[in-house]
Amino acid sequence: MPALTLVDSNFGKQQLSVLLEAVYMHTSGQLPAYEWNFGDVNAPVHAWSTIFTYRLDKMRTGVGDTQWLKACFNKLSLNFTWWVNRVDLSGRNVFEGGFLGLDNISPIDRSNLRAGVTLEQSDGTAWMTLFSQNMVEIAAELSMSDPSYAPMTLKFVGHSMWIAAAMDRVGDDTGMWDE
Repeated sequence: MPALTLVDSNFGKQQLSVLLEAVYMHTSGQLPAYEWNFGDVNAPVHAWSTIFTYRLDKMRTGVGDTQWLKACFNKLSLNFTWWVNRVDLSGRNVFEGGFLGLDNISPIDRSNLRAGVTLEQSDGTAWMTLFSQNMVEIAAELSMSDPSYAPMTLKFVGHSMWIAAAMDRVGDDTGMWDE
């Protein structure tokens, strides 16, 4: 999306809006992964793309499209809820599964593991931290013109802290940090 936004921010906003429409977003809040498997899981980069598009458009026009940002925020909140309701096998709130690395292709199909096989990966949790931080940014921007969004800023700050805490207690004696 950001590449299209650099050329035409209205087109970028339109494309993001289409992905967030009820026709594409599952009633659970899941967004489609890709055209050959809508139900797969990809990195949650839509909030980042939304705040990027909003800021670029605001810089170019001098006015932020807060109506569009509100509409996106409300749908992204549904998607965020879908993500946080995904339960990992160990019950420690570490996000797992799906094609979550944007910089690599795995030699195995991470979305279709054999029965009894578990793949632990930090990608999903890192992406969720970014998602949560982007939602903080969007809520803070919206709260400047609509104070009713201020509590949502705190909600997503809390989620960021919760996700960070989950990263610190993955194993019995270890976390995702190796220092």
